[in-house]
Amino acid sequence: MSPEHSVADASHFAAVDQRSDPAAMIAMLDRLKLLLRGPKDSLLERLSLEHARTAIDVGCGAGGDVVEMAGRMPPGGKAVGVDASEAMIAEARRRAAGLGADVLFRLGDALDLPYPDGVFDVCRAETVLQHLADPLLAIREMVRVTRPGGRVGALEMDLGTVLLDHPDRAVTQAVLSASADSMAQPWMGRQLPRLFREAGLTGVSVDPIVILSGPENFRAQVGPAFTRLREEHVLTAEQARDWWSGLSQPENADGFLGGATVFVVAGTRPTA
Repeated sequence: MSPEHSVADASHFAAVDQRSDPAAMIAMLDRLKLLLRGPKDSLLERLSLEHARTAIDVGCGAGGDVVEMAGRMPPGGKAVGVDASEAMIAEARRRAAGLGADVLFRLGDALDLPYPDGVFDVCRAETVLQHLADPLLAIREMVRVTRPGGRVGALEMDLGTVLLDHPDRAVTQAVLSASADSMAQPWMGRQLPRLFREAGLTGVSVDPIVILSGPENFRAQVGPAFTRLREEHVLTAEQARDWWSGLSQPENADGFLGGATVFVVAGTRPTA
């Protein structure tokens, strides 16, 4: 598979409707959700949804997590999802309708959530803050719409921890660095605990979790950055060919090792 087939560029999530193919981005999100199953479960446990009457997912994407949140809440609980992308909200509504789920989706900006203060028992975000120019403002918005005593949590990858076992260390380092640097906040995972505390949350918990990715997902992740390095002649044609071939050979799939550290962070809005 050539890098040109990896058309979805994760660095474009901040402006999906304007800059990217929403269908490709939605497909990328679906693949990512499978990889994040362990961290997602850890975050759900930290949020204590079984005691929540209201919950919000900031940057809900295609809405699957909102449906799962609703399923963990007591009868009569209400889960809502907010996303800045019209395409994502439309897809979330379509999928939820097919499941008969009692959830609500609406357009909204993570930096200016369309809700008054203190209306949610639980607020979460997943792989959203890494795309924002001001993640601390977004976290403060999450705290603002959460009631005193309510729970706030987030799940973020740290792209500075991405690992890949490849024989060419120099090119691997260049590609992984370029891929990380294409994101607004490549170190979001490690910064998350500090930002939660700066936003006023207490009892902040930190769960670092290593996830492993198969070669197909890894190629999709680094493909856009690799293509840029090749087009900008940072890599020679020979370097590019040999490195991508080492990442692409089907017979090497069983020996492939790539992944990253995900940080699951949660805290409580103080009651006073």
